[in-house]
Formats: sequence, structure tokens, C-alpha cells
Amino acid sequence: MNLLEIHADDYALSLHASRDIRSCLREGRLDSVSVLTNMSCYEECVKEYLQERKNWPRQPLLSVHLNFMEGHCLADPEKVPHLVDREGYFKIGWGTLFIWNYSPKKFRMIKKELKEEIRAQTERFLEAFGRDVRLRFDGHQHTQMIPLVYQALLEVIAEQRYGTDYIRVTREPVRPYLRSAGLWKTYRPVNWVKNILLNLYAPGMERALEKNRPSWQRANGPMYLWGVVMSGRMDAARVRRLLPDMRAQAAKKGRHLEVLFHPGTVLESELGKEFCNKGANGFHISEGRREEYESVMSLGDGRMEGLAR
Repeated sequence: MNLLEIHADDYALSLHASRDIRSCLREGRLDSVSVLTNMSCYEECVKEYLQERKNWPRQPLLSVHLNFMEGHCLADPEKVPHLVDREGYFKIGWGTLFIWNYSPKKFRMIKKELKEEIRAQTERFLEAFGRDVRLRFDGHQHTQMIPLVYQALLEVIAEQRYGTDYIRVTREPVRPYLRSAGLWKTYRPVNWVKNILLNLYAPGMERALEKNRPSWQRANGPMYLWGVVMSGRMDAARVRRLLPDMRAQAAKKGRHLEVLFHPGTVLESELGKEFCNKGANGFHISEGRREEYESVMSLGDGRMEGLAR
């Protein structure tokens, strides 16, 4: 127990971001990677990934990074009219899904549209990486945590009979942050709000996964995800300081620990029309992503037994 998984989100967000992530893979620094399937660079990023992977010291687990926040839909736009604009680009945000989740009039209709898009994104992933792969799922900006979304996902998995090992539950320990009082002022208040909200959703999602689980989710037991309160700046200094407590908390609760990084930086010149969630663009091109890249590259053997200086 207390296995550690070093994870990178946002492969195929842009060409440059993906090349950063592949640099980490060449050095054996990552255990798993989430792949966006609906951005314009996807085919080129997949091609480069498949060409290079035979030379990597470790083959990462891959997740479908479900994306309803930006990019072009992969489903027929006429089947997802509430999610996209006239050109098929997503026009919703996290808050929109949150509100729809509590709307009896919208819930069933939006769930149907989400299922269309989840199926389309998953099929594109399988076409690239093989239909015999055991699937993993997570969500861009943690949208998979909203009941409306994870219920849609579970129905798609059951209907399509997708062999599925893992669905990320964004449940982040709080105690290690509280124990390091000297770091309190270094956390962004908005990330605390995210942590609280997602942790409130986590128990219900875990119960839903357990209730709906047939033979899938066999590869991982319950997990903690570390990377919400420090999202945007998982720098090596604070990671080094918090790591012992994070590992101890996971061991105490009998959970694996997934450590989330965003080590791929988008170039400002790559911010085309598909980057339609304007509020996220600052993070995509931020120095914080470069810091997270440097943090991942300093992780020694990639499992954080000890961080290099």
C-alpha cells in the first residue's frame, strides 16, 4: 500500500506542452499521463508519442482526460447543443456544469449530451492507443467530480463495456498542509476553495464507483490526489517539505498517492481559437508550469523516494 504515482495532466493540450511532457518521459520521471483528445494538435502529439515511447525507461499509464472546457467537440455538434457554440467549440465552464447538476429540468438532458461527448473522446483515444488497452479516466479541471459528469461517465462505461481500471477521485489530504504552518501564506486562497468543494464531492463519488464497479478499477485501490491546493505551482521546495506527511497520511488511510503535475507549458503563440476558456489561458502559459516541469525533472528515479537537490 501507499504506492506513489507521479502524474502529468494535459498531454496534447499543445505541441510545446506535449514536448515538455515527453522530455519528462524520456528521463523516466512519470508513472502516468492524461491525454486530451479534442485539441487540434492531437494527431501530431500522438504520432510523436508513439514514435518515441519504445526508447523510454518507463511506459506510463495513460488516462483519457475528458475535456468539456475548451477545444472542439468530437461528438456531432447537433447532439451536444448546450455544450458548444455554432462552430462546435465548448462554451461552458465548471460553474455551468455545477449549476446544471442541481437543475431537475436540465440534468437528464445535459447528461445525455455529456455521454455523447465522453463516448466520442474515448473512441478517439482507443483508435490511437489500441482497443485492448485498460482505460483510465480523469477530467480536465476536475469536472469528473460533479455528479452529473461522473454519472454520465459510468453509464458510458457500462453501455460500451469499456474495460476500465481507474477513475480519478480528486480527494486531497488537508492535514499535511496544516502541519506545515510556515507554508500557509504560500497557498492561493482560491485553491483552498477548490480543495474544500472537491473533497465534499469525493465521498459520494467513491460510493458511486463502488456501487457501479463490476470487474473494473482492479489496478488501483482508493487514492489520494495531491495537487489542488498547490495547483499551478507544485514547486520542488514545497513538494520536498510536504512529501513525508503526504505519504504518511496516505499510508494511515490505506490509500495510494497520486501526485499531480502540469509540466507542459503552452506557448502564447499557440493560444488559438480553440483555447476558448479564457480564464485558464493564464495558467497554460504561466511560469508556474515551467516550475512544475523543473520539479518533475528533479524527482530522482521518478518515484520521489528522495528529491534531487
